[in-house]
Amino acid sequence: MPKIIVAATLFITLISFGESAEKYDTTAFRTATKLCSSCHGTAFYMAKQIDDDDWDFYFNTPGKLEKIHQKIPKGLAAVKSRRFKNHKKRLLKFFIANSKYSGSVHGCDANFCGTHH
Repeated sequence: MPKIIVAATLFITLISFGESAEKYDTTAFRTATKLCSSCHGTAFYMAKQIDDDDWDFYFNTPGKLEKIHQKIPKGLAAVKSRRFKNHKKRLLKFFIANSKYSGSVHGCDANFCGTHH
């Protein structure tokens, strides 16, 4: 009987760690950090600048991101990069989930601590 209880407790603990380990998409976070943070600040700071409708508009209007970044060579290269194009849907989902009125407030974790912009 005690082995069953220990096994059940261990199973529940592992499941709860898996569920709580990542509250956001770390691939999108790392992509935004690599491509955008040199100009826009941290990924969370950048996401909070506008609301979800604006993120949706910028990402889903053809050519809009390129037009915004046309005078910034580094930004235009980032928007046209293969990495950005491959993760565009994940980035949009990340930015919407952490946008201005989303209610998401992240503290320090292994990937992010503070805002440097």
